[in-house]
Amino acid sequence: MIPDPATRACITADEAFAELGIDRTTGYRAIKEGTFPVPVIRVGRLIRVPTAALRRLLDADESELENPMVIHRYDERPTSPASATPTLRLVPRPELAHQRTQAAPRPERNGGHP
Repeated sequence: MIPDPATRACITADEAFAELGIDRTTGYRAIKEGTFPVPVIRVGRLIRVPTAALRRLLDADESELENPMVIHRYDERPTSPASATPTLRLVPRPELAHQRTQAAPRPERNGGHP
């Protein structure tokens, strides 16, 4: 359970990942890529997540489920025609792609002799 923001302003990144139900690798990758759903606080190598922001995020999800006015996003019929709303597309982000670098040549041992 997320602590009260009045008593504990921040929690560790690992605690936030547990509340969101994601593993460490996914969580840290999302923080690095800037896609983590709440802002994080960095202090040197430490990462802290504000409890108030995490509570707002999770309370919003719960209120959507409880609100009868929320329109269901998915049609239950598997063969329904495509909707008029735009679909999400994956857009490559070359700035995030891993750069392959050439390894430095190894010096030859024994002056090049086997």
